[in-house]
Amino acid sequence: CSCEYNKPPGPRARGRGGNRVRNKGALIWPGLLLLALDRISKWAWKTADQALIPGVIALRGAQNTGMALGLFQGGAPVILALSLLALAGCFWLLRRARLSGLAPWGVSLLAGGALGNIIDRVLYGAVTDMFELLFIRFYIFNVADVGVVAGAILCGISLLFRPQDWSKR
Repeated sequence: CSCEYNKPPGPRARGRGGNRVRNKGALIWPGLLLLALDRISKWAWKTADQALIPGVIALRGAQNTGMALGLFQGGAPVILALSLLALAGCFWLLRRARLSGLAPWGVSLLAGGALGNIIDRVLYGAVTDMFELLFIRFYIFNVADVGVVAGAILCGISLLFRPQDWSKR
């Protein structure tokens, strides 16, 4: 019989919709985990001053009134506004776009990192940084910064090599 109900189910019915994330709530978990790790690390190592791995990385508690790479020192209102705008963009993407592949991971990590630093700026007027690379001259950073950079890299890779991961509903 060539009846419609005898046809095999399509890819969406089998649960493979181009690797699209079906449960929008699942998209926030990477960012929430990053946010939790960021808050715990800032609480635990706020005043740390010790080598984790000699010659490689040290814990050095510091307050940063600027943003990445020491830019905009003392420009808290501008930085906070930009961070809130980035966070709103991430939430819009997580809510409205049909993300797949690396895209939801990248956007979620960006949101978690941005939120971690926003919380510090609102509560303390500065961001707590604590990780210092000892083998190169570089700025001290925190877990939220790692999330923002990792999220941006994942989004960039996804946009460059898998643009189909970003689609509107």
